[in-house]
Amino acid sequence: MKLIFGTTSKRKTEDLQNIIDEMNLDFQVLSMEDIGWDRGEIEENGSTIEENSLIKAQTILAFCKDHNIEYPIMADDAGLYVDVLNGEPGVFTSRYADDELEVNPKLPKYQCILKLLRKLENEKNRRATYRCCVTTMMPNGEYRQEIGESKGSIAKEITGEITKPYFYSVFILEGTNVAFKELKGKELDNTYRYNALRRSLSKF
Repeated sequence: MKLIFGTTSKRKTEDLQNIIDEMNLDFQVLSMEDIGWDRGEIEENGSTIEENSLIKAQTILAFCKDHNIEYPIMADDAGLYVDVLNGEPGVFTSRYADDELEVNPKLPKYQCILKLLRKLENEKNRRATYRCCVTTMMPNGEYRQEIGESKGSIAKEITGEITKPYFYSVFILEGTNVAFKELKGKELDNTYRYNALRRSLSKF
């Protein structure tokens, strides 16, 4: 069976396929490019990651109906929630410093990290949680959602070279002493996105 994953990222598609293979499920993952997606970036204007994940899945479903494609769809959204900041940046994780970048386009693309570290400069409580919501949408419009979480904390400074996702350079996973971006292979097995994907796949 084929399964559409709401992403154009080759890495994310390969990650999902690897999980499927490890679970001995009979699915071939298709990216949005594989189904001929031509409608640009989906506007995720929900107030929660649950809403955004659902918006993405529903938008892809509408495209599939227009093109007579009848495969299950999985779409995800994720956010970083910092305790002392009342859950910021949360649903705005990918857009956390957009206002500052709009005023001054010369600021670095990772301005979101600098903004977060500035807000936490004098805070002792640096606890944070990464959350991911995966929506599984069936061709008939029925759907279910699964949540995955990773507890951790925000480092006081940036680790190494900064790459996307930017906050991975300052998020320290509970039980480790390295930035999330440094984790590889099996170290990622029990983290937020992988957990949400596994829970979703287990329901098939």
